[in-house]
Amino acid sequence: MDRVLRWFSMPIGKQMYNIGSEVNRAIKWKNKDDGVKKLNFAIKAIEMLGLTKNDPKNFGRFDELHFYECELIDYILGENIYQNNDKSIMKSYNQWEHCC
Repeated sequence: MDRVLRWFSMPIGKQMYNIGSEVNRAIKWKNKDDGVKKLNFAIKAIEMLGLTKNDPKNFGRFDELHFYECELIDYILGENIYQNNDKSIMKSYNQWEHCC
């Protein structure tokens, strides 16, 4: 529970920046063909996105956050039906850097 409260105490910019760090790591290991590490970092990012979606202060951003989650799952774990690449995925998270 402490972890959830600590997460909820962060502004959304910091939450997204932290998620982006995990996404970046997942992409790094995807490109190195290390499926185990890719999966571990992707799962961590997805869990963090879930916490962010459930954070009451982010209620109005639920659809946006859900789309980030769908894109991430599709790109890292799925068939890439959205036709993303490393750069396009990271662009979604890098836009939050100025918030930290």
